[in-house]
Amino acid sequence: MAISDSMIQTAMQHLRAGHRGEAAKVLRDVCRMEPNHIRATCMLAVITYQEGDATAALSMLDHLAEKNPRKPEIIRSRAEILLGTGDLEGALAAQTEARMLNPKDARGHLQEGVLLERMGKREEARQAGERAIALDAELIGAQQLLASLAYRRGDLEETTQRMLQARSAHRPSVDPNHHLALALFGLERMDELHSLAPTMAPAQAFGESMVKAIAAWRDNDPAACAELLVTAQPQAGNAAVDAPNRSVFITYGGILDGLLAWRRENADRYGAEAERTIHVVGDSHVLTAANLTLPVDGIMTRFQSHLAFGCKAWHLVREEESPYRGFYHAIAARIPQGSTVVAAFGELDCRLKEGIMRVLQADPKRDWRAMVDELVERYVAFMMREAEEHGWTLWLQTPPMTNVTANLLMNLDRSIFLGIIERFNERLREAATSNNLRLIDVKAVTTEDDHARYTHYIDTNHVRPSALIAALENAT
Repeated sequence: MAISDSMIQTAMQHLRAGHRGEAAKVLRDVCRMEPNHIRATCMLAVITYQEGDATAALSMLDHLAEKNPRKPEIIRSRAEILLGTGDLEGALAAQTEARMLNPKDARGHLQEGVLLERMGKREEARQAGERAIALDAELIGAQQLLASLAYRRGDLEETTQRMLQARSAHRPSVDPNHHLALALFGLERMDELHSLAPTMAPAQAFGESMVKAIAAWRDNDPAACAELLVTAQPQAGNAAVDAPNRSVFITYGGILDGLLAWRRENADRYGAEAERTIHVVGDSHVLTAANLTLPVDGIMTRFQSHLAFGCKAWHLVREEESPYRGFYHAIAARIPQGSTVVAAFGELDCRLKEGIMRVLQADPKRDWRAMVDELVERYVAFMMREAEEHGWTLWLQTPPMTNVTANLLMNLDRSIFLGIIERFNERLREAATSNNLRLIDVKAVTTEDDHARYTHYIDTNHVRPSALIAALENAT
């Protein structure tokens, strides 16, 4: 091994240990010995950028490229630095140039695909990922890129297939977005979900534990749910603060804790022999209904919840592929013909920092009343078409009154926020009446003197089963 190669290995060891300064010293020594050493200069340029001097880093690469034209590794290093500075177009142009110089380099196609995906050019990203796989079927990153793109399209089957291949590799890489766990849940492949081996990445481990806990609650295994919550608790503390879905899963942990406590105190509401099943479809609030058994219209009924993660009514009415629509359609395909189905969407559309309020933050001049009216009309029409296609008896469920401390909001924000909730529910009630659909009015039982009825909440945003039971008793 040449001395320069040995020194580069030493520099890499410093980098793996997090000692960029020590690595830079070694690389500068290599460059003094061999001023045109491509690998050492490229590594030093990237470190220089990481230390905060992108201009000097790019200048180093320009000087190197003058003496070594058309070298893919120099151009790739330029792409990495341009990406870090936020120049996506420049990074893509450099990466494409490098890939064309070495078209048989699978990683070059993959890196181009990752850039394209970040720029929202998903079809071009998919083509780049397919080229990478064709050159190297074992390239885990390419499988993950294609899985991510499939997930965004709502293709849960392809997501699962590709992520399982990546997961079974000798050195599986991290799945920070929990695509595999969420896709397995969405497809109701619960045995495979629960058999996933624990991962060493804390943020990923926390998310996967929480998805398993949600699945256990949904599938009427409160003991396993409680055990998984205990497992997840220390993982949440170790997870990166900005890890995808972390705050969402922490919220789910609070929801499940509250539901488990309510079930312990109201065991008689679970486990009775039921004559029929009613299916409740929606976002997190459907967990309230999971496995309740109680008389409805004089018939002992078991409620089965079907959670479509993050799905708003807005997602259902848009003719656009998304994981949220993918979750819903996977659920719809499983519910038997002739079933009674409760549509429990809308709560996310009426959230303070989600749905309609988020649109208004971006465009305050939008007419929120017209937005609510159109959304509810299209949402009910969508669910009625689904019911007709699948042979369901359709019921509607209202979003609850908010448990947010609205007095802390600015006057205009508070007025609009509460107005959205009220109008959404009004239009939903009108739609139920005009279409002769049964309505479970959770909003009515969670409201007291125009404020939230706090005794009907588990935490700041989730309804107790007692509220749902009261709404069922009042259903019209």
